[in-house]
Formats: sequence, C-alpha cells, structure tokens
Amino acid sequence: MQAKLNERDRPPRTPTPGDPVSAPLTDGARQRTSFLNSLFRLHYTELVGRLRKVYGVGPPDPEDVAQAAFSKLAELDDLERIHSPRAFLFRTAVNICLNSNDKLKRSRAFVRSQLESNFSQRLEEKSAESVFMGKQDLERVAHVIRQLPSKQREILLRSRFRGQTYDEIRQETGWSQADISRQLNKVMALLQAELDR
Repeated sequence: MQAKLNERDRPPRTPTPGDPVSAPLTDGARQRTSFLNSLFRLHYTELVGRLRKVYGVGPPDPEDVAQAAFSKLAELDDLERIHSPRAFLFRTAVNICLNSNDKLKRSRAFVRSQLESNFSQRLEEKSAESVFMGKQDLERVAHVIRQLPSKQREILLRSRFRGQTYDEIRQETGWSQADISRQLNKVMALLQAELDR
C-alpha cells in the first residue's frame, strides 16, 4: 500500500529539460533539491541498515546501493508521480541488490564450471592441446590463489575445496558470515577475471 504525501511533502514540479544549466536555480528547482536532500537525510541511514541486514556487507556495498537508489529517484523528471518516495527507494535498492546477486551467481557458476571442466574430464579423453590449455588455466588460477591474502585463501579453500558452508567456516574461524561471503565474492571475481583473460 502506498501512502499519499501531504501537500507540503509533495515534491515541486521539475524545471523543463530546455532550461539552461547555467541559469540560477528557480524556486521550483530549489524546492526539488531541498526535497531530495530531506529524503536523503531521512532515509539513507535506515536504507543502508536494512540492506546490511538483508544482504550483508556486500558485494554490492550497501552504501553504493543506497546511493544508486537515490540517484534513480533524482533522475526522475516528475517526482509528483511517486506516491511514496521511501517505498520507491527501498524497492529500487532491493532490485539493484537482486540484479547484482544474479550477476554474482552467474559469475560463480561460470568459474565453477570452468574449474570443474578442467579437473573432471579424464586425461585419456583430452587432446594434447586441451591438456596444455587446461594446464595453463590451472597455473593462472594457482598464481591468483598464491597472491591472495591469507584470509581470502583460507575462505576459498574451506568453501570450494573442503565444501564447508559459511556457517561451518564462521564456527571454526570466528569470522562473520557476511565477511566470509564478501571475501569469497572478491576471490571468485578475481578468478573469473583471470580465466577471462
């Protein structure tokens, strides 16, 4: 359910696209800027907190997502059509997180499939060229893993090679699940970038 804004809370009409950029701000533009600033002050901290609670510390970074949601709202020409700016901000932020998570899942699936395809096929079924290329891929991945900070290397080994869940890693190391997720996402992105080269 969307709440209607009181007349005093309703955003002002925006200037027309033909208005020169260098012109002094009109009363409407000042009111629009003031309205957006007040929305930012009222909802930014709450939005970041909700994103942290639901999605963890990232990626995507909750502060970046909140900023992107506010940017989407500010890009709208007619703010009067938004019945509940707060609901718009929260829905937009959730959509940004979901899109980002979908990209991360696809990236992880790709890296996993590349790693599994290189290791799961029997050597007898491979040509000399595919064995050589697989060895090169393995060496590049091993190089990236050697360059990782010890915490990221530990999380990768526990999660991907030992098959431990985030909760099992948390129990054994004391690191938060959100931090484990964030570190693993960074590692998987590095591995994918190396395989894409």
